[in-house]
Amino acid sequence: MARFVHCRLPCTLLNREAMKQESPLRILVVDDFAEWRVRVRSMLQARPEWKVIGEACDGLEAVQRTTELQPDIVLLDIGMPILNGIEAAKRIRQDSPSSRIIFVTQENDADIRSEALATGAERYLLKANAMEELLPAVEASSVNGHDARALSCD
Repeated sequence: MARFVHCRLPCTLLNREAMKQESPLRILVVDDFAEWRVRVRSMLQARPEWKVIGEACDGLEAVQRTTELQPDIVLLDIGMPILNGIEAAKRIRQDSPSSRIIFVTQENDADIRSEALATGAERYLLKANAMEELLPAVEASSVNGHDARALSCD
């Protein structure tokens, strides 16, 4: 009878190894201001393990592109035409529950922030702070997402 030896590595090591083998983090950038999307794309492209797979310029297009592309992360503005970001996030949560949402907006109202986070979004960033906070926020969301999909540590 064959005998199997079970080798148990620490969970952190297993998770790091799983992350290395995964495909790039896939990101959708949604904002009605084209110059902002270009700026965000250039920031994200500095990280070779991240890939901007698409853009959208309004909330309805965000829902459609998310359903079509199934990104890991959606960077979503709130004040957009056709469908605002909060309503778009609600639809995205239904159609693409594995996509993580990070709001990046100029809306600094506490009630709007609460309503946005109530959609299940992971983070809420102000555009005024995006140069300092966006990359760390995406990194934190990507680690959380990869941990959830990495090898089990039962």
